[in-house]
Amino acid sequence: MIEINNILEELENNFQKRELQNIKTNGLNIIKNKNKLLNLASNDYLGIASTQMFDDEFIKSTLGAPLKFSASSSRSLSGNHNEFEKLEQYLQNSYQNNKKALLFNSGYHLNVGVIAALSGIKNILFLIDRQAHASMYDGLKQGGANFKRYRHNDLNHLEELIQKNQNEFKYIIVLTEALFSMDGDFADIVSLVNLKQKYENILLYIDEAHSVGACGENGLGLVKASGFAKEVDFVVFTFGKAVASIGATLLCEQNFKDFFINKARSLIYSTALPQINVAYTHFIFKKIEGMNAQRKELIKLGYDFKSILTGNKINAIGDAHIISIITKSSQIATKLAKKLEQNGYYAPAIRPPTVAPNSSRIRISLNSLIKLQDLNKLIEVVCYEI
Repeated sequence: MIEINNILEELENNFQKRELQNIKTNGLNIIKNKNKLLNLASNDYLGIASTQMFDDEFIKSTLGAPLKFSASSSRSLSGNHNEFEKLEQYLQNSYQNNKKALLFNSGYHLNVGVIAALSGIKNILFLIDRQAHASMYDGLKQGGANFKRYRHNDLNHLEELIQKNQNEFKYIIVLTEALFSMDGDFADIVSLVNLKQKYENILLYIDEAHSVGACGENGLGLVKASGFAKEVDFVVFTFGKAVASIGATLLCEQNFKDFFINKARSLIYSTALPQINVAYTHFIFKKIEGMNAQRKELIKLGYDFKSILTGNKINAIGDAHIISIITKSSQIATKLAKKLEQNGYYAPAIRPPTVAPNSSRIRISLNSLIKLQDLNKLIEVVCYEI
């Protein structure tokens, strides 16, 4: 038998062993061990999943034409039902900027499949932000890509790497997130576009997993809000966070869409999403257009919460609705998470390898329905424990 006990023991000794929690959701809260906890680990930024505010309306809208709960096939065979076409067309019309939409089963499926497919193109180099999502790195590794990391959000370092490699490779693709999932800071989209315009062989790939729905006009993300959507070659939307559904879409030019239909293995060899999920995503995107008030509430909550923490000399980072309290030590992060749970908050410790060594943290995902006073006890506990 494969010896895995030593590996598990080492993870436990380093306070890095993961366990699946037995929990129930209850609005903004979860129930764990019969205790009601405010859920600060969910990415439900607009409160759509927490409150199920649109569910009854959606179910009623489907009664005349019931939707299937399984596609029973991949999109390239018989699974490409018309709900896919309707949602893709809606996203194209909303986003414009010469972009076509291609749906995938999840953000992970999308990044792995698309980046691995691009890796198969000859004479191509990827430059990836050091803190980009694991799915991007997995796509690079699966595709056997040539890639180099640049220091997080350090565009001077990125430009150095471009200058060193531009004559050796025909194309360079820069991979980054619009809003980073762990540090909660923004990519400088305008400066990235400036770099692309300065060098001829640059393509930009930006993942909006944590910004779509929560940021930008009509919730269409930071790339579109920057005014440079035409200059960004690949834009990723995921549906499992602010959109409160499941799946993801790539926005790109038609020729790339055709390429991925033929070369993205995670698309070709996966059973398609069920009709009902795709229809629900379409329904929610229409609702999100009118949720500017919730987006403003979210921005204010993030700013006020972080200001109080930093005002109390807590090492808190994040520029939006993801605020991380840095403990450095995995042991301290684990202890703090337990103490918060004892005081009514669910905010698990984030430890390596999810984050870099010595950067363990409590990651707080905010929700537009949470009030600042709901976090008063959390602030008190953090200030006492750190």
